[in-house]
Amino acid sequence: MFAVYLAGGLVLVFGPGRMLIAWLHHLRGPLEHTLEASVGILVLAFALFLWRSRGEAPEQPTRRRFHTRASAFALGAGIMAVELPTAFMYFGAISAILTARRTALAEISLLAVYNALFVAPLLAFIAIHRLAGERSRRWIAGAEARIRRFGHLMLTGVALAGGVALMTIGLDGLLVG
Repeated sequence: MFAVYLAGGLVLVFGPGRMLIAWLHHLRGPLEHTLEASVGILVLAFALFLWRSRGEAPEQPTRRRFHTRASAFALGAGIMAVELPTAFMYFGAISAILTARRTALAEISLLAVYNALFVAPLLAFIAIHRLAGERSRRWIAGAEARIRRFGHLMLTGVALAGGVALMTIGLDGLLVG
């Protein structure tokens, strides 16, 4: 996950990132507000979808008997590659790095630190599992159950709040501006 996310960030920072930031800074007026309102409506639709699917039983993962480092790497890379386009926080960090106009070494270092912090909780789970052994399975299973129970509701709430905020900002700009 770290490698794929870092690679994606490096591509944006040293590739089209500066051009995209410049283009976004030139969006003004009705186009900017229409985009804000449109994205807000899409996020609200996502929140509605999440809310309507809350009663569905989550699919139980099938347990594999063998795990390899290559399969773990492929799974992590696949998840991160699919998740990258929705990584608004990461795009915000990349935007801050680009607008700070630092040296290439500083930009790479900032991206590496961000990604290290991003994977830190995963590394903590691995460390707990390694140090506690079998005793950690019960704790991890309990954490997974809590995440399954409350994660869906929390994601729905965050999507609802974000969608309302974006739509309100966009509509306010269209109506007032």
